[in-house]
Amino acid sequence: MNTLLLGATGGIGQALARRLAAQEGQLWLSGRKGQVLADLARELGALAVPTELGSALEVQALAEEVGPLDLMIYAAGAVSKASLREQEVGDLERLITANLGGLALLLKYLRFNPNARAVVLGVYPEFVSVPGLSAYAASKLGAEGLLNVARKEFRREGVRFCLVRLPAVATGLWAPLGGAPKSALSPDLAATRIMEEALREPMPEVVEIR
Repeated sequence: MNTLLLGATGGIGQALARRLAAQEGQLWLSGRKGQVLADLARELGALAVPTELGSALEVQALAEEVGPLDLMIYAAGAVSKASLREQEVGDLERLITANLGGLALLLKYLRFNPNARAVVLGVYPEFVSVPGLSAYAASKLGAEGLLNVARKEFRREGVRFCLVRLPAVATGLWAPLGGAPKSALSPDLAATRIMEEALREPMPEVVEIR
């Protein structure tokens, strides 16, 4: 199985990488933290492909390097908290790239084998429709809309898409928000649940993890 994990250096990403390493086949890990990514790939016997998801040229080069995929998991993401009147353009662009734009570029350039799976980590709309999270909510829910269209456009290629809605998970993404809530899932538990759904037959289109 030829597998690509995006966002491999994040909290959920690292936990997913360790579970994916137990599967047969070639594992590709992509992320922005160069040394962390290299060390993780070396530890797991995977191949590191650091990529700036906002660059069409880098995403195209990534697609050419990894070749046709059997499984892609998009665990990349970013968050910041600011009101609509205080939102900085740079932060807005960063969130849109990480949560939505990078996924769109990947689906433009990646190639898939028949019956391939693409898993995207999403959110519960009611959890993020709160003051200060407008950019995060818009970009994550935009990715969900993108998947709805991708299912139709990629049907002839045999690619199956699964959106995994997650509750709060105790990762570094919560730092700008003052830390994760006490009820947050651990990254390891979240990764275990994601993998269960990513490999399930038949593959569901939407999974809600509580």
